Amino acid sequence: MRRDDSSPDAYVADVDGKLRPILEHVRAVVRAVAPEIPEGMAHGMLDYPGLCNLGAQKHHVALYVAPAVLARYGERFGGARCGKSCLRLTRLEQADTATLTALLSEVRAFRAAGLDAFGPG
Repeated sequence: MRRDDSSPDAYVADVDGKLRPILEHVRAVVRAVAPEIPEGMAHGMLDYPGLCNLGAQKHHVALYVAPAVLARYGERFGGARCGKSCLRLTRLEQADTATLTALLSEVRAFRAAGLDAFGPG
């Protein structure tokens, strides 16, 4: 789904319906975990270099993180679907703040240790 990607705020403003609260919540958690990482746009979604990407699709909000870390967290998100590197959230209740914070904190540590985002974890 194509959205206005001229800026992160324009992108979020372009999301409507039930996905916007999910996107806003996950965005707030990402910014709380890593306030020093500049928020930008890449590949048509929100980009937090070295940490994650976040985007609203047609039926879900997708959070892209290191696969080796996501594999340990996928089942903790209350029925959300998980791909190799993508957590797909369809309901706000799936975006538990504590679990998202733990996931993103572990991704930071993983990357800080110099581990390859797509290598074994």
